[in-house]
Amino acid sequence: MQRTIDVAAIIEAGGIGAFQIRLFLLCAAVLFVDGFDVQSITYVAPAISQDWKLARGALGPTFSAGLFGVLLGAILLAPLADRVGRRRVIIWSCIAFGIGTLATVRVGSLTELLVVRLLTGVGLGSALPNAIGLASEYAPTRRRATVVTFVGSGISLGTIGSGIAAAQLIAPYGWRAVFVVGGVLPLGLAAALALGLSESLRFAALVPGRQVEARRLLAKLTRGALREDDVRLVSGDTEGGRASVADLFREQRGATTVLLWIAFFTSLLNVYLVINWLPTSLTSSGFTVTDAAVMTTFYHVGGIAGTYVLGLAMDRLGAHRMQIFAMLVSVAGLSVFATVAGMTRSETTAVLMLAGFGVVGGQVGVNAIASMTYPVAMRSTGLGWALGVGRVGSIVGPTIGGIMLAFARDPRSVYLVCIAPSIIGITAVALLKRRASAATALGHAAPTGH
Repeated sequence: MQRTIDVAAIIEAGGIGAFQIRLFLLCAAVLFVDGFDVQSITYVAPAISQDWKLARGALGPTFSAGLFGVLLGAILLAPLADRVGRRRVIIWSCIAFGIGTLATVRVGSLTELLVVRLLTGVGLGSALPNAIGLASEYAPTRRRATVVTFVGSGISLGTIGSGIAAAQLIAPYGWRAVFVVGGVLPLGLAAALALGLSESLRFAALVPGRQVEARRLLAKLTRGALREDDVRLVSGDTEGGRASVADLFREQRGATTVLLWIAFFTSLLNVYLVINWLPTSLTSSGFTVTDAAVMTTFYHVGGIAGTYVLGLAMDRLGAHRMQIFAMLVSVAGLSVFATVAGMTRSETTAVLMLAGFGVVGGQVGVNAIASMTYPVAMRSTGLGWALGVGRVGSIVGPTIGGIMLAFARDPRSVYLVCIAPSIIGITAVALLKRRASAATALGHAAPTGH
C-alpha cells in the first residue's frame, strides 16, 4: 500500500539546514536586485533633472509609471506561480527587469523614460511576492517571520547598493552608469538561479503530476533520509495548481483579505512617498546631490535595522503587535523630519534612520504577516494581490508628494501627509490581530496557512 508523507509536517518539525539557507540567500539576492532597480531612479532623479533641465517634481509621472508597472506585474504575473511554480516566475522576472533596466541607458526624453520604467516595473512586480512566498514555504512557522524579514531585508540592501552606486558613479560617469549596473546584476543572478534555485516543496507536493519533483526536493531537504519512491507526498493543503483571486474571499477570508490590502496600501503609500522624493527634497533643502544620496542610504540602514529587530521580535512577541510598534515609530520619525527646522546633516541623518526603522521595517513586517495569512495553494496569489493593491498606494504616494513638493515652501513638510495613512494602517493591523485572536479563542485555526 502506498504511504503518504506530509511535507509540511516535516518542514514544521525540522530545523533550518544548509539547503534552506542557500535558498533563503538566493531569494534575498532576488530582492536585492529588485530593490536596486526599483530605487535607482530615485537616486538619479536629481542628476536627470539637472541634465535635462526639468522643473522640480517633473519626474513624478515617471515614478508613478514604474510603480504602475510593478502593480501590473504583481496582480497579473505573480499569481502565475500558483499554477506553474515559483522558481520559473522568479527567473523570468529577473530576466525581464534586467533587460528593461539596461534599456533605460538608451532613453533620451521623459516620455521614453516613462515607457521603459513602466515595462521594467512589470518584471519587478512579479519577483518580490514569489521570492518571499518561496522562502516562507521552506520555513517552519516558528521561524517564518524571521526568515521572511531576513529575505525582505534584501530590498533595503539593494536600495543601499543603488545609493552607493549613485554616489560613486554619477559624478565620474553620469547617471546612466547606475542603470548599467542595475541591468547586469539581475541578468547575472537569473543565470545563478537557473542553476541553484529549487522549487517550493510544499507547492510541488500539492500539484498532481509533480510528485517526482517533490520526492527529489524532499530528498534534498532531508539529505537523503527520505528517498522512497512508493510514497505520495501531500502538504496539508488542498490540491494546488489552480488558485484564483476569488479564493482569497472564500472560507471566511474576505474580511482578512480586505484588511491586509488596506495595510499594504497605506504602508506602500508611505514607503514610496518618502523614498521617491527624499533625495529631491534634501537637495531642495540645501544639501548636495552626494549628501542627499548618502543621507538617503542611511535612511535605508535604519530600515535594515528595523527589519532585523522587528523580524526577530515578531516570532517572540507577535507579528501584529510589532507591526503596530513599527508604524508608530515611523510617525514619530517623519513628524520630526517634517517639522523641526535647522537640523544639521548629522541630526537629519539620525532622524531619517529612525523614520527608516519604522517605514521600511514596517513594510517588511506586513510582508511577514501576509506570508502567514494564506495557505500554500494560494500564497503567491494572495501575496501578489496584496502587493498589487499596495502598489496603488505606491503610485498615489509619489503623485501626492510630487504635487505638494512643487508648491511647498519647505520641501520637508510634504512628509506630514504620511501620518493619516499610518493611522489607518495601524487600525487595519489591529483588526487583523483581533480576528486572529478571536479565531484562536474559538479553538480553530485563523485563516492562515502552513
